[in-house]
Amino acid sequence: MFLILLGTFVLLLAVHFILKDLIIYQRYGHIPGPKGLPFIGNLHQINRLQPWISISDWGKEYGPLMKVNFLGQVVIICNTFESVRDMLDTKGKDFGGRERGYRSAIITKSSGLMRMDVQDPEWRLSRRLLHSSVKAFGPGLSRIEHYAQQMSEDFVETFKKCNGEPINPLSTIYTTTLGMISLMIYGRKLDPTNSEIFHSIKTVTDLGNESFHVGKDGMQLERFPWMRFFGNHTYKIIKIAQSHVAKIEAWYRNEIVPLEDAELDDSLGKPYMKVLRDYNSKAPPEERISNKTMTGNGIHVTFAGVLTTTTTLYHLILVFLHNPNTQKKMIKEIDEVLGTRVPSLSDRNRMPYVNAVLNEIMRYGSVGPLGITHRAVVDTDILGTKIPKDSHVMPNLYLVHYDKKVFGDPEVFRPERYLDENGDSLQAEHEVWKHTIPFGMGPRICAGMMFAQFRLFLWVCILYQRFDIVADPNHPLPPCDIMNTELNGLSLMSKPYKARFISKV
Repeated sequence: MFLILLGTFVLLLAVHFILKDLIIYQRYGHIPGPKGLPFIGNLHQINRLQPWISISDWGKEYGPLMKVNFLGQVVIICNTFESVRDMLDTKGKDFGGRERGYRSAIITKSSGLMRMDVQDPEWRLSRRLLHSSVKAFGPGLSRIEHYAQQMSEDFVETFKKCNGEPINPLSTIYTTTLGMISLMIYGRKLDPTNSEIFHSIKTVTDLGNESFHVGKDGMQLERFPWMRFFGNHTYKIIKIAQSHVAKIEAWYRNEIVPLEDAELDDSLGKPYMKVLRDYNSKAPPEERISNKTMTGNGIHVTFAGVLTTTTTLYHLILVFLHNPNTQKKMIKEIDEVLGTRVPSLSDRNRMPYVNAVLNEIMRYGSVGPLGITHRAVVDTDILGTKIPKDSHVMPNLYLVHYDKKVFGDPEVFRPERYLDENGDSLQAEHEVWKHTIPFGMGPRICAGMMFAQFRLFLWVCILYQRFDIVADPNHPLPPCDIMNTELNGLSLMSKPYKARFISKV
């Protein structure tokens, strides 16, 4: 009897996968891509630590558009600037959906800016209110400058206390970034030395990031949720993250909401969550943002801001340790323009080399090499190739940023590529600018783009104004090129290193 049941189960399973392959062929047979195996597709062919390299190697072979099969889930990859632009920008609304995944449903209940579709009224409203709270001019600009300068003193003091001894700066960069973002989002600076909520936010950020790692077992959980009963590692860390999300919700409800309702100094603008609450207090019930979405927004904005700024600044320091002459050029401009005074955002227009450095590190580092998965909300096309509704599509930003036809020597860190022969910034319509899209483009372009750019500008100026950052001969540096980084969930991370921060004053 057991053998009959087992045989029936195996037969039904085989029929299921045969039908699945037929459906895949019917929907995506016209799109080229690497051949895989039944059931697992191309999963066994992916470099687990550096999946973007495997995918990009295929992209060079199959062209602007290709399909990759992960356990029966087909993902369409856009491998050229033209296909990426068509998907993200020209037809941005067609591809404005997010994957309806099992993992995001557990962590933040599929709510928040990063998980909602662009057609969702709550997404549009949440994004508009975020823009108003961190807008590039007026109170928003003042807040960014004020908090960036305030938080920079924290890492300056931390590095000074090391007295020039070699240290790994990662935790200090992370703590400073989270501190500033928490001020902008919640109106409260989080102290890692005595804050349980700091630990919870860090845990959600770290584990949430890890759970979406392309090369780990999250994809198995996504396709077969029942694997959570068989020791799936991703499910275990998601449950831990979920418990900390509950703590963040309780903290916001019990500590932040009363703070927001108290008298606040609005001279520097309001925290994002306060902006949301003020909107809800005036809107009719049917137009209010749900508590679930508000919590998800706070977590997502914090997650995205901490992740990108931390990895970018950490990588830049390592790149400069390998390129001391480039570092000297930037410091020369900082000394000439700023001297010893504190930098302000009004200095950006007078510091083209610093701006070129920041643009180059975002291209060179390509923190999110494969972007975030989009979902087609209608039957549509990319460059004339039909894309069925509910297809998952990813932009290969790495191949865009490393296009030799545009950048010439993309594997070299060379800020001068963003400057003209007079040392001034290139015009916005230049091809180099057009092909530098670390924040994406179109309707889903990163809402905190200006916030991130301003923060990095101020911190890089202050850091290299106050310190000589040098390598230590007793701690050999890892390579700084992108081929020697590893995918840390959704973003690339440099390998650990140590440097000496020698105070100039």
